[in-house]
Amino acid sequence: MTKTDRQLFLALLLIGVFLFVCSQFFFYQPNPQSRVVIKVSGEIIQTIPLQKGTSQERFIVEGKKGKAIVEIKELKVRMLEAPCPDQICVNQGWIDSPWQTIVCVPNEIVIYLDKEAPVDAITG
Repeated sequence: MTKTDRQLFLALLLIGVFLFVCSQFFFYQPNPQSRVVIKVSGEIIQTIPLQKGTSQERFIVEGKKGKAIVEIKELKVRMLEAPCPDQICVNQGWIDSPWQTIVCVPNEIVIYLDKEAPVDAITG
């Protein structure tokens, strides 16, 4: 491989990665069959299905350091209040895609979106 071949390969690789990232962020549509998963200390304590057109809902989650408030609106979720000192989880804001996660480390709370598996005639 010559120096020009390596440069061409690297340029094509970078263009491919750039296009993939752009397609994920600009063309991503939230899955209408998603659900919010809330874990405390590694255990799933609640799963909430997300539906388009639903009003705001708030849930109190008891963590290691105290109570936190999780807010859900349509197809997105956020940590509204938390007893942790740095408030990183609260300042993160809304999440609406499966690769985003809200983590409150002092309170040991993890919130993420999960796609529901479709039910078919065999498993249903």
